[in-house]
Amino acid sequence: MAHVSDLQKPLNSGFGMRSSAMDVIQGIDLTGKTAVVTGGYSGLGLETVRALASAGARVIVAARRPDTAATELAGVAGKIEIAALDLGDPASIDAFGASLSGPVHILINNAAIMANPLTRDSRGYESQFATNHLGHFQLV
Repeated sequence: MAHVSDLQKPLNSGFGMRSSAMDVIQGIDLTGKTAVVTGGYSGLGLETVRALASAGARVIVAARRPDTAATELAGVAGKIEIAALDLGDPASIDAFGASLSGPVHILINNAAIMANPLTRDSRGYESQFATNHLGHFQLV
């Protein structure tokens, strides 16, 4: 039986709980790379978009609410595009995937819903599970 101390080892990356996305991306050049960030217009997703764009990446923000995304991303510098994607709708996921051109070098599956009333997607799956897990699985 493994001891608890055998299960995890420090990465010694130099980053910790107080490191920001900008700390992590410092010195990295992502020019010519394309990143997709689901839910990249609030919280951790927004900070991720800022960091990736500041490093030169073309960032596609996949958003269930493109108008809200446009408002939230208005002041963010860089090559940022907004595309419609509803992770709870399989047809929307397929349409988003078909709209991508060229390689995607970085995929950040950030979007999620939580603590919503019991609802189901078009396939009958509970919406939180469908959006947060099945939606991202289908996207990948």
